[in-house]
Amino acid sequence: MTLEPLILIMSSYDRGSPWRIQHFLKVQSFAKTIAVFEHLDEKTLFITEAAAIVHDIGIRLCLEKYGDGNGKLQEKEGPSIVRTFLADSGMTEAQVERIA
Repeated sequence: MTLEPLILIMSSYDRGSPWRIQHFLKVQSFAKTIAVFEHLDEKTLFITEAAAIVHDIGIRLCLEKYGDGNGKLQEKEGPSIVRTFLADSGMTEAQVERIA
C-alpha cells in the first residue's frame, strides 16, 4: 500500500470537515520532514507518515459519543477505527498495530 489510498480514505471519512483534512495533511508533512532529517529508513518513514495521517481518526466518534474530542478519549477510541480502516490495506499485522 502507498499512502495515497489512506489519504483518500481519511479525506472521505472527514468529509465535511476541511479543517480536519488540512490538519492531518499538515501533520503528515511535518512528520515526513522530521523523519527525513532524522534519517529514518523507508519502512519507519512509511509507518510515521501513516500514523500522522490517522492520528486524529477518533475525534469524530469521541465528539459524537462523549461530546468531547480530547486526546485521551481519542487514544481510547482511535485504534479500533484505524484497525478497521487498514484491515484490507495489504499492510502487515505488525504495521497496522504500530500505526494503531
